[in-house]
Amino acid sequence: MTVRITRQALLPINTRLEKCSPLEILRFAHATFGDRVAILCGMQRAGTALCHMADRAGLGFDVIFVDTGVMHQETLQTRDLLSRTHPRLRLITLSPARSFAQQTAEDGLLYLSRGGQERCCDMRKSEPLRGVRGRYDAFVSALRRDEGGARAKINVLELDPEMGVLRVHPFVNLAPTDLDPYIAAHPDVVVNPLHAMGFLTIGCFPCTTPVRDDEPERAGRWRHLAGVDYCGINPTDRAGVDDAFVTLDDRYGSPLGLVP
Repeated sequence: MTVRITRQALLPINTRLEKCSPLEILRFAHATFGDRVAILCGMQRAGTALCHMADRAGLGFDVIFVDTGVMHQETLQTRDLLSRTHPRLRLITLSPARSFAQQTAEDGLLYLSRGGQERCCDMRKSEPLRGVRGRYDAFVSALRRDEGGARAKINVLELDPEMGVLRVHPFVNLAPTDLDPYIAAHPDVVVNPLHAMGFLTIGCFPCTTPVRDDEPERAGRWRHLAGVDYCGINPTDRAGVDDAFVTLDDRYGSPLGLVP
């Protein structure tokens, strides 16, 4: 048996979770979905803090990292250190079908144009993630409303129809400075060294630059392409569909507060 889940159906549980702390939301996700939930982490500060919070609370999660083949070495080193120091987490690295050199030889330097950037991000980030469709029923990520743009209206629970999962956002109400006290209190949080070099957000090295103090947080992403803010791996960053839904096993109906 299955249950059809819409954004409207999630309103009551989102209202309840809105009042919960990030750790309480993590506990809810773990208790509800068990081994059918994974954390998505690009090895940025918020994501690694989320991983630390889960591990130190004794919550076992798969952690999915997409290695596009053009990541900074610092990001790969952050992944490796996280794997070694967080025993309750299982790091899973996904990779594109083609190397970046193969892609460039066959398709050219896609990231130099807006249309090409969308194809490049899809092939190197979203397509590997689609390869695990069906393995999970929920993904946890560190998106925040404070990031603005399309993320300003996200809820704790959102739909991901493409992957057939729910998205869980424990940090939805946090500001960047809210992470500072947590990291200061927990010096074993793994922090990507690129953050100390002026990179406020971190993606592939050809399309990520440091950010000046007077610039928005995401100004360093695709600086060479006006109007590009996101890679598209998060459904909240794409245009939504009003009648979107996700179909999951009906065992989730009760913990999600869904009326039969």
